[in-house]
Amino acid sequence: MNETLKQYIRLVKKRNDIINKTEYADQEPHMEKKIKHYERELQQSFSTDDDYDEFTDAVIKCVYGDISIDELETVYHELISSV
Repeated sequence: MNETLKQYIRLVKKRNDIINKTEYADQEPHMEKKIKHYERELQQSFSTDDDYDEFTDAVIKCVYGDISIDELETVYHELISSV
């Protein structure tokens, strides 16, 4: 799996797990900065904004357990291979 994608998913899941907890306030600035960094890196892989939007929808589904990480990776590769 693409290392950037793996780190991005890990951070998004972590943020989702702690967003309503007190430690989120302490970690939010650093976590959001890293997430934005990975988003910018990943966005460069897509040829259109629509492809990136489809990918971010899949990320949300993955975070909530509607699709697996393997399925997310498949979506990612299908969308970037159309470049």
